[in-house]
Amino acid sequence: MYLSDLDEGLITRELIQKILFEDIKDDLKTSDCIFVPGSTRTSNKYRTPASVELYKQGRSNKILFSGGDNGEYIEAISMKEFAVGKGVPEDAILTETFSTNTKENVIESIKVLDEHIGLKNIKRILICTAFYHIRRCHLTFQQYAPTWIEYSFSPVLDKTTRPDNWWNYENGTRRVYKEINGLIRYAKKGDIMDYLIQ
Repeated sequence: MYLSDLDEGLITRELIQKILFEDIKDDLKTSDCIFVPGSTRTSNKYRTPASVELYKQGRSNKILFSGGDNGEYIEAISMKEFAVGKGVPEDAILTETFSTNTKENVIESIKVLDEHIGLKNIKRILICTAFYHIRRCHLTFQQYAPTWIEYSFSPVLDKTTRPDNWWNYENGTRRVYKEINGLIRYAKKGDIMDYLIQ
């Protein structure tokens, strides 16, 4: 069964766990770039600090922060300033400042990677984002990026959308159901690679 075969609003908690969280774990491999998509509310609370730690661990010598103007600030610039303040050198950071959603994050980031590193030189990307958001980022990259690129995952744990507790929180439940329904919709439209649910 594929994502595109599912109907929005008819998804069980067990199926959500399987689609959003199953087999999402860090393989600890190094990469050519750490990709960090922005989030209006929580980028510098969870995602950016996690990416800084990955950089300091030597997982990659480049971080790409992706996110445009959210009405308050440019997300990628805010994330870059945070990372520089935590000791990441400016020349280790790439920014993508036009995107407003995950699809745009990926498409615009591919352009930045091609310009600054060259896509032919990219063998592996390390995706660093909220745990429940990893699947969408990965499937979007698989839809638009060259097929030779491989991916590692660094799922970031926040407080209310974790795989072990999201159903205990109203906002966690809301965000997870929005994510799963979005995945179904995007798969039907061809905005992400369709996902085979084992």
